[in-house]
Order: sequence, then C-alpha cells, then structure tokens
Amino acid sequence: MRLLALLACAFTLGWMLSWVYYDTSTTIARSNLNADSAGSAALSQISNAASQSISQANSQANSGSALSQPDRASQTVTSVSGLDVTRERLKLGDFDEVMAQYPVVQSTLSDSDAVQHKRIILEHARSLLESGQPVYAYALLNLYLKYEYRDISALLLMAEIHQVAGNEMEAIEVLFQARSYAYTPRLIEQTDTAIRSAVKNYSAQLLERKDYIAQLNLYKRLVELEPENTLHFIRLAETYLALGNVVDARKALALTEHDSSVLELANDINRRIETDMAADKQYAAEVSLQALGNQFLVDAVLNEAQNAVLLLDTGASLSIISPALLRLLAIPYQSTDRTAWFSTAGGRIKAPIITLDSLALDGVAVENIEVGVIGEFDSGPFDGLLGMNFLRHFKFFIDQNKRKLRLSPY
Repeated sequence: MRLLALLACAFTLGWMLSWVYYDTSTTIARSNLNADSAGSAALSQISNAASQSISQANSQANSGSALSQPDRASQTVTSVSGLDVTRERLKLGDFDEVMAQYPVVQSTLSDSDAVQHKRIILEHARSLLESGQPVYAYALLNLYLKYEYRDISALLLMAEIHQVAGNEMEAIEVLFQARSYAYTPRLIEQTDTAIRSAVKNYSAQLLERKDYIAQLNLYKRLVELEPENTLHFIRLAETYLALGNVVDARKALALTEHDSSVLELANDINRRIETDMAADKQYAAEVSLQALGNQFLVDAVLNEAQNAVLLLDTGASLSIISPALLRLLAIPYQSTDRTAWFSTAGGRIKAPIITLDSLALDGVAVENIEVGVIGEFDSGPFDGLLGMNFLRHFKFFIDQNKRKLRLSPY
C-alpha cells in the first residue's frame, strides 16, 4: 500500500511538472511570435517609408519640383539633383522645359544653390554664343529674362548677342535697360562703359558707310534715352548738317549752350554752317522748293524729257516714283528684277525697283539711278520721293527760310 501511494504521488508530480513546462513553452513561443510579428510590421513600415522617400526624391529630382518639408540632408540631395537635371536638359537643348520649371526649382534651392542655378543657365547661353550659335543663345536668354529681367549679367550678354547678329540698335537699347537696373558704382560703371563702346563702334560703322539716315536715327534715340548727355546733341547737329538740314542742326546746338564742356565743338559746327551759307556760293544748282506743310516739293526731270513733282525726303534711302507716272508719260526704264520692302502710310509693302536713265534737278543729273515704283502717290499732290540715293552725290544744303535746295560738288 505504501508503495502504491508513493507511485501515485510521483505520477501526479510528473504530470504537474509537464503541464508547467508546456504552459511556459507555449507562452514563450507566443511571446516570440508576437515579437517577430511586431518587428516585421515595423520593418515593413520603415521599408515603405524609405521607398516612398526615395521615390519622392527621384520624382522630384526628375521633374524639378520641390520637397514639401525637406530636412537638411534631403534638401542637399534635391539641390544637387535639380542642378544636374538643369545641366542635362540644357545640353539637350530643352530650353522651354528648363525655364518652365525654373521658378519651382529656384524655390527649393538654398541661396547659394539658387545663384549657382542661374550661373549654369547663363554660362550655357555664353557657350552657345562662343560656339557660333547666337540664335540658340538668344532663345535661351529670352526665356530666362522673362523671370530675371533685372539680371544685369544676362542683359549684357543679350547685348553681345545682338551685336554679333548685327543688331546694333537693339544692343544699345538693351544696354540702357541694363544701366537702369544698375545699383552699385561697379555695375553703373560697367554698363556705362558698355554703352559708350557700343555707340562709338556703331557710329563709326555708319560714318564709314556714310549712312547718315541711320546715324540720324541713332542720335535721335540717344537724346531720348540720355538727354543729359550734351555730346549726343552735338553729334545730332553734325548729322543734320551732313544731311544739309541747317535749321535742325542749329536747334540741336541750342540745347548745348548750358554746357561749357562742349562749347568748342558747338562753335566749330556753327563756323561750318556759316561757311556753307556765306562763303560757298559756287553751287552746281540752286533749286526752288515749294512748301507742303512742313515739307518741300521739288521739280524734277526724268530721262531728260518728263517732268515730275517729288517730295524732298532726306529720310528715304531710295527715290520713289508712282506707276501712274510711268504709264501716263511712257517713261522708258530698265527692269532690274529686284524688289524691296518700303514703309508707307498704309504699312510695309514690297515693290519693284527699276533703273532710270537719269534723274535731274535744274540741269544737275544723276545717271542710271535706281528708284522704287509704288502706287502710294498715284492720287497725291506729288509723283514720288526724292531720296538720299540722289542727294548723296552732292554736298547739299536746304535753306528752309528761302525755300532753296543748294547742290554743290564734293
């Protein structure tokens, strides 16, 4: 009996110990399982977040868009990526896309990177100009200046592009625009120097070509842009004198009387005017003029036979006659198979150019002279224009008070 009792106790104790071990193992296993599940979930969340961040950064780098709340590290990555994307797009010539994204990209960058972003665009424009691609340089800069119209470096570069393209007046206009934005002594001096150089070079070109009409337009514009510079009025007076317009030359000189620094230049022009008016009496011709408002009409002879009334126009580079005059008077002429654009009261028109045997005023003739044929004057009080391609053959003087056109040989 005692033995049976001991065996029963041992069995009971063994069963209890087995239960305790099973319960403990189950609890530990469940704890481990929960821990593994929690860890997996956490890792999944971290991985998803990282993936989203990477995707967002890549997307924003590719599109040039901004991170909503970047920390310092992500902002640095975005800045570098944004600058690299701009470089690549510029290399591909995708200027429209670069400048479409420009405001957004600028807003994401630090101050130093924003400056670098601008520099990348301007350096690319300059490289295009220096590699003989001014048209592409102009296209890029034109887009850039829509956003950065006060950028003096960009405006100076744009002026260079215009000069390379032969658009000297456009270059001068842009340089004055740049000077209006100059706010430091260095920038003011830089833009002033560029203006003086551009005006000097362009004026020298016009003087060499004896293109007094273009020179007149240049100095008329300069006195508007810079009325405080009396030297422009001196040059304007000299140009008027070269065109034989003494009245307007004197008007321009009158606006320099307050400036003693140009007094000697003004006196020299006045002496030349007096010399032309008083001493030079050996005119090849002294042609009477008829007033028409503020302008003058002159009688001309075409091909030594046919009379015509022409409007004296020192602003016209080419003389013009009406087709009605050719038809009614049966004027013989030579076809040149050439056309040109002319500015008229009705706008710009394209018209043929012919060659007359001669065009004469008071017996003084220019032979084989080209004229445009435009119907603008068919119903007017005159038959065409007397332009500079006739007048440039003479040293001429228009005496508006006496209504005389004096022509002298050079």
